[in-house]
Amino acid sequence: MRKVLVLGAGRIARPCIQYLLVNCRYEVFVSDICEKNIDRCIARHPNGHKIVGDSIANLKDTIKQVSPEVLICLLPATLIGKVTRACVDSCVHFISPSYLKPEVRELEAEAKNNGVTLLCELGLDPGIDHMSASRTIRAIHAQNGRILSFKSWCGALPAPKYNNNPIGYKLSWAPTSLIRASRREAKIIRNGRTIVWPDGETYNHASLIDIQGMGWFEEYANADSTPYVQYYGIPEAKDVYRGTIRNIGWCEMICKMQNLGLFDEGEHDFSGRTYADVTRELIGAEKETNLKDALCAFLDLEPYSAVILKLEWLGLFEERLVPINRGTMFQFVECLYNEKLVFAEEEQDVSIMEHRYLIEYSDRKVLKRSTLVDYGIPGSDFSVARLTGLPPAMGAKLILDKKIKQSGILTPTMPEVYEPELTALEKMGITFKETETLVE
Repeated sequence: MRKVLVLGAGRIARPCIQYLLVNCRYEVFVSDICEKNIDRCIARHPNGHKIVGDSIANLKDTIKQVSPEVLICLLPATLIGKVTRACVDSCVHFISPSYLKPEVRELEAEAKNNGVTLLCELGLDPGIDHMSASRTIRAIHAQNGRILSFKSWCGALPAPKYNNNPIGYKLSWAPTSLIRASRREAKIIRNGRTIVWPDGETYNHASLIDIQGMGWFEEYANADSTPYVQYYGIPEAKDVYRGTIRNIGWCEMICKMQNLGLFDEGEHDFSGRTYADVTRELIGAEKETNLKDALCAFLDLEPYSAVILKLEWLGLFEERLVPINRGTMFQFVECLYNEKLVFAEEEQDVSIMEHRYLIEYSDRKVLKRSTLVDYGIPGSDFSVARLTGLPPAMGAKLILDKKIKQSGILTPTMPEVYEPELTALEKMGITFKETETLVE
C-alpha cells in the first residue's frame, strides 16, 4: 500500500487526509502536536495512523520510520524550508499549499539530482487561482488574444446567511496569517508602472467590487502582483492586480487598528491587565477618562462611527483580563479574534474567487470574467479547508500514479499539474462560471 506522511492536522487538514484515505486508499500517517486534531482528521479510518508530537523535532527519524513516498506539509509557512530540506535529503516527494519560498528554490538542483518532486503553491490561494488563470490564459493566447489587463480576487468569508456579526468576518483558517496580512506590503502594476504600498498601506486604497451572483464587496491589493507577468506568461499586460475580498467596512477598521498600534510586533506585559487597560495605554488615556470618548478623539471618529462600534463589540473597552501574560499586540488581537470571530456549529463559510481578463483580439475587445463560489458543508468541512486541502491530496495521487514524473520544482501553472487537478475538482462540483462582455 502506498504511504503518505502529512505534517499538520489543523483547520485545512481533514479534507486532504480524508481524500487520501477514502478516495485514494493510501496508508496515511498524520503528525501533529494535538492528538485530538489527528483523531478528527483520521475519523477512525483503519489506514490512518497517528504520530503525536512536534512534527519538526524528529522529522528525519519520522520519515525513516514511516518510509513515505510523498510528504504533504500543512504546517505554517515559516517551517517549509526545514521540511523541504528533510524531504530532499530523504528522497521523498514534497507537496505544500504555501507560497514557494526562496529556501525551497535553493534546493531545486539537489531535488533534481535525488529524483525528488517539489510541488508547491498547491492550495486555494495560491493554487486554484494559478491553475484556473493559467488554463484560461493559455486558451486566450491559443486564439491569438492579447491580455491587456489581468485582475484576480479571492476571499474566504462567512456565507451571507451566517454573516451575523458587525465585523463581517469569521475565522475559517489560522488567525495568525490574517493578522500578519494587516501589515503586509502590496505591489501592483497599473498602466505599465509598478506601484508599491508598504506596511499595510494597501488598506488605504480599498475599492468596491461586484461579484457575479454575490453582490458588492470591498477589495484591496494583496502581496506582490508583479511576478505574475512572468509566472502567467502575460508580458503584454499593462495592469496586473491580485486582491483580497472582504465585506464592506473591513479596510477602514484595519486602518484604524493600525493607527492604534494593534499590529505592532514588540513584546508587551499583559499580566493582570484588562483589554480596556491596554486600550488606555495605546491612546494615552487616564483610568478615570471615558474610554470610548478618548478613543473617538484619538482616532478622530464620532461615537456613532461604525469603526468605534465594531471595536467596542470586539472587546477593546471590556474590563476583562487579557488571557496571556506576555506577548505581542498581534497575539493580543488574536485573543479577541479567536473569541469573537468564530463560526457556530452548522454554520457555513463561502470561498469567492474571480478573475477578470481584458482581452484584445484582432476584431474585438472582450472582458472575460471567471468566477468560483463554493460553500462549506454544514457540520463538516469549511469551503476554505476543502479548497486548500484537496489540491495537495490530488497532487499526491498524480505523483504516485506517475502522471507527474518531473523532479525539481513544479508549480500549478504547468499544464501537467493544472489540467488533471481542475478536472478532479470539477468532478467534485468545484467549478468556475465564465462570462464574456464586448468592450467598446
